[in-house]
Amino acid sequence: MSESHTAVPSWHRDHPYLAVLKAQQRLTGADSGKDVRHIEIDLGDSGIQWQPGDTLGVWIRNDPELVTELLTLSGLSGEDKVELDGKWFSLTTLLSEVLEITQAYPGFIKHYAETTGHPGLLALGADPKALRAWLDNRQIVDVLKEFPGPVTAASFIPCFRRLTPRQYSIASSARVDPRTIHLTVGQVLYQQDETVRKGAGSVYLGYRVQVGQQVPVFTIANPNFRLPDDDAAPVIMIGPGTGIAPFRAFLQERAARGASGPNWLLFGNPQRGSDYLYEAELEAWRQNGVLSRLDLAFSRDQAEKRYVQHCLQDQAADVYRWLENGASLYVCGDARHMAEDVQTTLLDLIAQQGGMDAGAARQYLVGLRQQKRYQRDVY
Repeated sequence: MSESHTAVPSWHRDHPYLAVLKAQQRLTGADSGKDVRHIEIDLGDSGIQWQPGDTLGVWIRNDPELVTELLTLSGLSGEDKVELDGKWFSLTTLLSEVLEITQAYPGFIKHYAETTGHPGLLALGADPKALRAWLDNRQIVDVLKEFPGPVTAASFIPCFRRLTPRQYSIASSARVDPRTIHLTVGQVLYQQDETVRKGAGSVYLGYRVQVGQQVPVFTIANPNFRLPDDDAAPVIMIGPGTGIAPFRAFLQERAARGASGPNWLLFGNPQRGSDYLYEAELEAWRQNGVLSRLDLAFSRDQAEKRYVQHCLQDQAADVYRWLENGASLYVCGDARHMAEDVQTTLLDLIAQQGGMDAGAARQYLVGLRQQKRYQRDVY
């Protein structure tokens, strides 16, 4: 009789693994303006593998309160049935599990305006630039409040796009614990008129899923955000806010591998007293030498705001020396402001320290990209 083998299933977007929420801890202090959560997800015997730099896809469910609010504003019943992809669903099921119902987006405005025929919304949709500005920080329920209109279940559902999995940088190394994935998730909460609006994915993981409950997950490889193969190579990591997540995984990995190359982290947030994410771990790594250098920028701890790009400016000579000595440089975090400010600062310091003009500095950075020594994971 031949030996029987059980194949490890391949977990992916269309076949997620039902992991279990293991831990959920607030990292920021009570007086912080941010609510950042450390999330631990138990992978059990799934066999899921990942490398530092990879991301975790999470299939979320929409907030039941938001579903109820949408139904109320539209005047529809959750029991109404709609056909989608050849199957019949209740409106409640579609709005809870299948459709993106949180942040408003141009496609929704277009379809909803055409469905309701509301002249104000049609006019707004005709100017893409004005529409994008108007949509900033508005959710779909805010659109329905401002532009109520008659809809049927059959005409309402096509206004929405499909729900997509949320993606989060993995904040832990499989070398440390191959059965548990860590995430660093900033809660999206903001005031809109008299109502607190919530981010769909962050609040799902940070508040609504309870420890012990299941979470459908799968990993996503990110080959363009990888540690150098050479453990002796220097590494510079720039990750303010929740951008620290992949670099926590990098540092765990480098420590577990006994990498001899120096590690330099630049981290920033508003206040040291309430926003120093993973402070105990980072300070311990600084003490035991895993972190060769740690530069901190807490923007509101002094009269003049200070960010990670200011650390780069202050340490320009050392940054350039590290790059000349073969360092790989990584940036993770906000794409709109931080990442561009950091790149501008890098170009300036390369030009200054290398005695180059702007064009040569730009080519130097392009060269780092081509060598995979300048990698960004921005959002």
